[in-house]
Amino acid sequence: MFDIRQIQYFEAVYRLRSFSQAADEMHLTHAALTKSIKTLEHKWDVQLFHRTTRRVSPTAAGHRLYEKVPLFLAEAEALRQTAMREQRHIRLMCGPVVLDTLVHPALLALRKQYADSRISAETKPPLEALEDIIERRADLMLIHANTLKALPYGDRLEVTPIIDEPYAVICRRGHEVLAGPRSLADIIPHDWAIAGFDMFFAQTLPDNLEADLAAHDFPKYRLLSQTACLDMVRQSDVLTLVPQRSAAQLDAQDALESFAFPGPLRFSVCAARLKTSPNKSGDTSQASALLDAFISALHQG
Repeated sequence: MFDIRQIQYFEAVYRLRSFSQAADEMHLTHAALTKSIKTLEHKWDVQLFHRTTRRVSPTAAGHRLYEKVPLFLAEAEALRQTAMREQRHIRLMCGPVVLDTLVHPALLALRKQYADSRISAETKPPLEALEDIIERRADLMLIHANTLKALPYGDRLEVTPIIDEPYAVICRRGHEVLAGPRSLADIIPHDWAIAGFDMFFAQTLPDNLEADLAAHDFPKYRLLSQTACLDMVRQSDVLTLVPQRSAAQLDAQDALESFAFPGPLRFSVCAARLKTSPNKSGDTSQASALLDAFISALHQG
């Protein structure tokens, strides 16, 4: 192995044909630069320069090496730039309701402070998302607290509660369900379009509620878009379930009505990431700072 700086020093000596001038350009002492070149020659068991008291000239091996050096250094710089960009990049995994509800307000809050950073959000099934976190293909998972309880590897995650609020039922204005008692027994038999509702979430429901939902094949339509569910509600007698904050933001011109969901369900979301190992507890890298800032923005949203 070798240090990339040794190649940079070699390039300077080759180009300037002088150890002294190369040392000045690299901000090194003559002795330090000479030692670095000798170390490289020793590691590779090859002589790169002929040295006399008056001149420095490359050997045949030095000429051949220099032919490859510009491309090598360019590739090394490209890799460095990529690494720097990735340090400012958060990869986020979340469900469709979280994506539609929480993510973009947090992104807007961070735009000015982290103008040179990137955040990518992707929707995946919970187990696949968790595997991405464990394998470090993703940095953060925003997930319903109920679903997280049913997943493995919980002891390897650092979990931060983000939000806990009621769900609201959304229906078209004039829907027959509005004239009834709006109890769970009254509303569940209707057709529902739900964004998400994975099997892990269902496993954590109270037994009586899980059995009631299963008896009515709830939900009839499981989509990966809250927007699509709302659009179905606008155009039919289908019902959907959204967080309270989403219900509050519905435009009165949408001709939609909302009321509190009568069952023991809440929109309870947490942020989960790999626990920091003890030897990295003092990590203050830009990526870590961005991740902390993003979680804080989710709280404020």
